[in-house]
Amino acid sequence: MMLTLRNNSRLLLTSLVVGYIFVQLIWQHLTSGVPKHYVLNDPSLPAISNWWGLIILPIFTWFLTTFLTKQYGDVYPRKVWLQLLGASVYALVISILFYSGYVELISMLVLPSILVAALFLPIYHPPFLLGYVLVSSVGFGAVLPLIGGLVFAAIAYVVYNVIRPLPIYLLKLVSKSK
Repeated sequence: MMLTLRNNSRLLLTSLVVGYIFVQLIWQHLTSGVPKHYVLNDPSLPAISNWWGLIILPIFTWFLTTFLTKQYGDVYPRKVWLQLLGASVYALVISILFYSGYVELISMLVLPSILVAALFLPIYHPPFLLGYVLVSSVGFGAVLPLIGGLVFAAIAYVVYNVIRPLPIYLLKLVSKSK
C-alpha cells in the first residue's frame, strides 16, 4: 500500500513543516538575512540562529505526530486540526503584539491566559504545542518557542490534571463526611 499525503496526516504535517520552514528561511536569507535571537533578548548572552529551525521543527513535528498517530490512526479527526489552529491563532496574536511593541501587555497576559485555558482545555496535548511552536517560530526562531512551549505545556498539565480536579475532589470529601 502506497502512502500518500492525503491519507497520512503525520506525513502531511511533517511535509508542510519542512516546506514552511524552508520557504521562510529562504525568504529571510534573500531579504534581510536569517535572524538570530538572543537568549532572554540579551545581546551579551548566546544567539540562536533561525537556521536551527530546519532541523528542529521537522523532528519536533514528527515526534509529536507520533503520539497523534498512535491515538487517532493515520488520518487525524477534525478536533486535532482545530486544536492546531487554535494554538496557532494564539501564537500569532502573541507574535503580533510582541512586534507591535506591547511587550508589557504580553508579560501580563500570557501566563494567566494559559492558566485559565488549562482549566477548561487540555492545552498540553500535542496539537496545541505543535501549533504554538510552529507559528511562534516565524517571529522568534524555533528554539525559544520550543522551550517556552514545553514550559507552558508542563504548567498546563499540572493545572488540568491536578488543580482543576481538586475542587471536585474536595467537594466529594465534604459531602461524604456529612
